Amino acid sequence: MGLNFEYKKIKRPVLMDEKNNLRDPACLVYNGVIYLFFTIHNLADNTVYIGMTKTKDFIEFDYIKTISPCGYASPGNIIRVKDVWVLCYQQYEEFPHYLCLSYSYDLENWSYPEKFFNTDSSNKWNKDGRTIDPYIVEWDGVYYCFYTGSNRWGKKTGYNMIGLARSYDFKEWEDISKEKPVIGVEYEWEMPDGNENNCVIRLKDRWFMLYSASLKYQKIAYAKSYDLLQWEKGGLCDIPVFKESELRFGAPFIIEELSKEGNDYMIYMAEDKNNRTSFFLLESKDLINWR
Repeated sequence: MGLNFEYKKIKRPVLMDEKNNLRDPACLVYNGVIYLFFTIHNLADNTVYIGMTKTKDFIEFDYIKTISPCGYASPGNIIRVKDVWVLCYQQYEEFPHYLCLSYSYDLENWSYPEKFFNTDSSNKWNKDGRTIDPYIVEWDGVYYCFYTGSNRWGKKTGYNMIGLARSYDFKEWEDISKEKPVIGVEYEWEMPDGNENNCVIRLKDRWFMLYSASLKYQKIAYAKSYDLLQWEKGGLCDIPVFKESELRFGAPFIIEELSKEGNDYMIYMAEDKNNRTSFFLLESKDLINWR
């Protein structure tokens, strides 16, 4: 039996774990199966892993399993490079944090993490020298990786900001936002600590981004671009607040393979007043107003 997704039948939240916090969702729909990747935050010992599960309808899920060693988090997205699937994420156990890749031929068994990018001293704004939250897109045979850098690690003030790297062969990566981030901090709704966790899709003749705006008061914002470097921010998306998302919500991911008949679907992370997290799935006709 193949994919059996009917939006009107899903529950809210669509997924929550009794013991652990699940964070940073990323999805791929392939051969009638929805593969869902995320961070597993073990609340008992404060460790993190990359985890995954499967579903065909967002109602019944397969068991949750870990696919990385301890200390890795925030899966960005899954893309096909030649004959292999690639999952990007971050190393988060030791400082400085950096970006990693794992490879799979079946979306179930993943290779050991391989470091593929961090900024260097030539970057003028990522003062902390760390990178997290990757998201990779391919455009005209060139790969672009969005990342989050910062100038706030271990400090009382500062921001998370989003930068961009480029590769022509998926091996060597060049930081192409050394002078300034592609998503900086400009508006009140991005205060007091900046932006992270972006998702980028192609929308007609433009690129469309959703991202987590503010960490402390996190909501979901959007921006548009013609070239992936220059972005026009549009403000906050219109998203209902549930009791499970009363504290904050973010880490948006648009599930492009589910889009049909003018409807798009986004999975994102919600956090309640007890700091427990869960995943919600919403529908939209314009990628800005979600219900």
